[in-house]
Formats: sequence, C-alpha cells, structure tokens
Amino acid sequence: MNALLSTLALTYRTILRNPQSRGWVILGSLIYLISPLDFSPDILPILGQIDDVALMALLVSELSKMVVESVRDRSLFAGFRRDPSQTDATAGSTPNRAAADANYTQTIDVEATTIDRPNR
Repeated sequence: MNALLSTLALTYRTILRNPQSRGWVILGSLIYLISPLDFSPDILPILGQIDDVALMALLVSELSKMVVESVRDRSLFAGFRRDPSQTDATAGSTPNRAAADANYTQTIDVEATTIDRPNR
C-alpha cells in the first residue's frame, strides 16, 4: 500500500512539473478538491478528508517548490545589475565600452547547496 501511494505521489509530481500539463493538473486538482465526488466520500468523519488533505498538501508543496526554484533561477540570471548610483544620463555619456561596463556590478552567490533532482 505504501509503495502504491509513493508511486502515485511521484507520478503526480512528475506530471505537475511538466510545463505542458501543469495548468490542467492544477485545474483538475482544484476541481477534485471542490467536487463532492471523491475516492473516499466526505461524509465519513476522518477518512473522507484524508484524500483531500493529501492532495492539497502535495499540490501546495510542489507549487511552493516550483516558485522557489523559479525565483532562484531568475536570481542566477540577474548576475549583472545596474549600479544604482549611476543615472541613465551619466551611463549613456560614457565614451567607450569599458567605462560603460564600469557602471555594472556582478553579483556572485557563493552559498553552495546540493539539490537532488530526478532525471527528466
């Protein structure tokens, strides 16, 4: 039973990570949470809410991971940032490329982390 649940959770995460099907999976998950038709009916006191809570927890955790990864990826591409002390007028009046590049600073993140991702 535990292997079946693990396989279902992994399959759900894999499908949710696919950009082509992500919207449909989120929409289907929200419809399932709102719908009165469930694998375990909501009339049962505790068993009825288990599937809803599990699906919601899985959906929220995966969406939050994707948001964090998206923000992290964007911060990697924002390595060159404009120096706020330079205005557009002073930056555009530099006569050569070396002086123009002096108006930009490069930010390098030195925090090393290891992320284990499944092969895509």
